[in-house]
Amino acid sequence: MKKGTWAIIIAAVVSVATLALGWLQLQSAERAVGIQLPNTVFGGYDQTYIDVIAALMTDETMERYQSVHYFWYLIFPVAFAALIILLVRRFAGGSPLQWVFYLVAIAYAVVDISENFALEAAFSTNDGVSAAALASFLTTGKFILFGMAVLAFVLSFALNRASARRENFR
Repeated sequence: MKKGTWAIIIAAVVSVATLALGWLQLQSAERAVGIQLPNTVFGGYDQTYIDVIAALMTDETMERYQSVHYFWYLIFPVAFAALIILLVRRFAGGSPLQWVFYLVAIAYAVVDISENFALEAAFSTNDGVSAAALASFLTTGKFILFGMAVLAFVLSFALNRASARRENFR
C-alpha cells in the first residue's frame, strides 16, 4: 500500500459515516416538521421560512436538529476537507494548483461549519433577519464549495493522468 493510503481510507470512512448519520438525523427532524429544513435548501431562504420552521418544531425536534449542527455537521466538513486534501496531495503531485485545491476544501469546511452557527443564530434571535440572510448565503455557498471540492479532486486526478502520460512519452 502506498504511503498515506490508511489516512485516505479513514477520512473516507469518517466522511461517509458522519454524512449518512447526520443526514438520517436531519431527515428525521425534517419529517417531524413536514417541510424541508434550511440546511438542504440550495436556492436560499429568508427569515419567514426560518420562522415557519421554528413554529412547527417541538423542543425535542429542535434538540435533534441542533445536535446535527453540533456533532455530525461539525465532524463531516472537517473529515471531508481532510479527504479532499489527502486525495489531491496523492494525485496532484507537485502541481501548483494543489494549493488552490487545498484552499477550496478548507473554504468548504469553514463555510459549512459557519452555516451551522448562522442557522443556530437565526433560530434563536428575535431579530434574525440578518442571521437568516447570512445563513442562506452560507448554505448556498456550502453547496457550491462542495461541488468545487469534488471538482478539485477530479482535476487533480486528471492532472496526474496527464503528467503520467507525458512522462511515458519521454
